[in-house]
Amino acid sequence: MGHSRRLAERVDLARMAPREELASTKYCLANPWMEYVVYLPSGGEVEVDLSAAGRPLTVEWIHPTEGTVQRAGETTGGGKRVFKSPLR
Repeated sequence: MGHSRRLAERVDLARMAPREELASTKYCLANPWMEYVVYLPSGGEVEVDLSAAGRPLTVEWIHPTEGTVQRAGETTGGGKRVFKSPLR
């Protein structure tokens, strides 16, 4: 629960809704113009539809067990993007 609380301090979970159609893993919470949280249950990579995002987005990887955060730069909205997990 501690990791979930820390995530809630970083993103506005109250404004997010399940949006399985936005991620190839089907695990996505989104406020499509602002924030996305995507879960990769097996690691690997995921395609995320950022068509609604009209501004650059910061990309971070959060290890679901350890809670560590790894910054991965920025990406642009306006289309689909593929992300590959650096986590093991």
